[in-house]
This record gives sequence, C-alpha cells and structure tokens, in this order.
Amino acid sequence: MTIDTQTTSRPAAAGPGDDVIYIGDVILFYLRRWPLFLAVCGATVALAVAYVLLSTPVYKASATLAPPSSSGNGGKASALNLPFGLGAALGDGGGSTMHKQFLQTITSYDIAVRLAADKAMAERIVQPDDPGTAITPGLMGDKLKSLLSVNKLRNTPLEDTTFTEISFRHEDPAFAVQALQRIFALSDDIIRTQVRETKTAQRDALLRSLELTSNAYQREALVKNLLEVEHELMTSMTDAPFSYRVIESLHAGEHPVAPRRVLAVAGALVAGGLIAFALASIQLFNAYRRNRGRILA
Repeated sequence: MTIDTQTTSRPAAAGPGDDVIYIGDVILFYLRRWPLFLAVCGATVALAVAYVLLSTPVYKASATLAPPSSSGNGGKASALNLPFGLGAALGDGGGSTMHKQFLQTITSYDIAVRLAADKAMAERIVQPDDPGTAITPGLMGDKLKSLLSVNKLRNTPLEDTTFTEISFRHEDPAFAVQALQRIFALSDDIIRTQVRETKTAQRDALLRSLELTSNAYQREALVKNLLEVEHELMTSMTDAPFSYRVIESLHAGEHPVAPRRVLAVAGALVAGGLIAFALASIQLFNAYRRNRGRILA
C-alpha cells in the first residue's frame, strides 16, 4: 500500500492489487463529517454544563501556618553533660517538633473522637444519607481525610522553616472556616496538654537535680534551664496559638473549587472531539473496505 498526497491526478497504471490512499481524500472525508463533530461535541458540552449546574458547589477554607519559636532546650541539655539522665528528660522542646506533632494531630484519631462528640458539627461535616446514622470516630476520621488537605509550600528565606497550607472543603464557606478553626483549636489543645505534662516532669527533674548537684557551673546551667521550662509552662497557659504560627490568616475563597466549570466544559469539548474522530475513522475504514481501496465521500 502506498500513500500519495495528490488529489486530482491518479496513476492510470495502478493494478487491482495496488491500493492507493490519497491523503487529500482522507482530509476531505473528515471535513465533510463536520455535522458529526458538531453534534457529538455539542452533546458532551451539554452534559458538562448540566453537571456543573446541577452539582453543589464546594468551597475551600485555608490558612498558612509555620512552626512557633523554638526554645532549644535539648541542645543545651546535651551540651552541658548534665548528670542523672537529665539531658534525656529535658527533650528538645523545639517549636519545630511541636508543629510536626500539631500537623500529625490534625488528622489523628483523637481529633475524630472530639469532633464526633460534637453532634451538631459532626452531622454537618459527615452529612450522612440517613439522619439517624450514628457518627462514629472512624466515620469522622474517614471523612476528615477526604476534606482536609495538608500541603507543604516552601521554606522561608531567612530560616529553616517550611510553610504549610491547611485547607478544608465544604459546601458552606462560613462553616468551612468554623470547622477548620475548631480543628486548629482541638489540635493545639492536645499539644498544649502534652507539653504541660512533659514540662512539669522536666521541672521536677530539674529541681531534684538542683538539690543533688553541688557544682556551681552545673547549678547555674540547671537554673537557666529551669527558668526556660517555667517560661514554657507559662506560655502554654495563654490563649495564643501554642504549636503553630499564623502566616496567612484563615479565610474562605469566594469562588468554588468544585466543580471547575471551565475545566469541565473544556474537557467535555476535547472528549467530544475524540469521540467524533473515532466515529469518523470507523466510517472511513468501512468506506475504504466497501469501495475496494477507494475513499468515496
């Protein structure tokens, strides 16, 4: 089989077994099927428009967070070579560590348990098909995984800190903001409670070591660490965010994130064109076989 680009003149010596396909005829064949392309593309676009109009718009509430300031107790404790295993008791106490725990807590089972206990908020988050369905922590956890997104953005130019965007999607933008605020507060409260327990144990260990240590240098170091632990305990009792720092305040977008109208219509147009091309190709193949190697419009 040979392919020729000529459309007007054909070789007179072509034998019955020498099939010739003229590219110009193929192009004309597709161009004459423009009603098919128009009908299929119109149908797919109409379906996409119906989907966009009938779907419930979903909005996104988001906030950009970063770790709080680090106290660096762990580095100081390890450098001092403190006795009685005090260095291990101090831990790192860093804001970066607390922030990592905060990000892990957001989608944890503990948050699901606390949100499931709030029936009014739990029903709006899960939106069960049957209003009488009991919302369990497991059901809440699965729903949170589909609605919550935690995305690392970039490092700040002056410090080794990663910005993190946390978003929550819901049909009601105001409720999305409210739900994300609640999740932040619950997660921060869990971390705050854990830090209080840890720092209280550290303070007791420092006080015991201070009583047993006679070395002036070590006593001075212990006093400094004790003051830092007391400061962190006082900080954990404030109302300000403890395990995160707000870079971009919590807000909801004015435009829905789903369904994406332009993308849906453009995708339907492309899909319609491909379907119409496939149908026209089938017609081309049938015409080629029916006319014994000749393409007739």
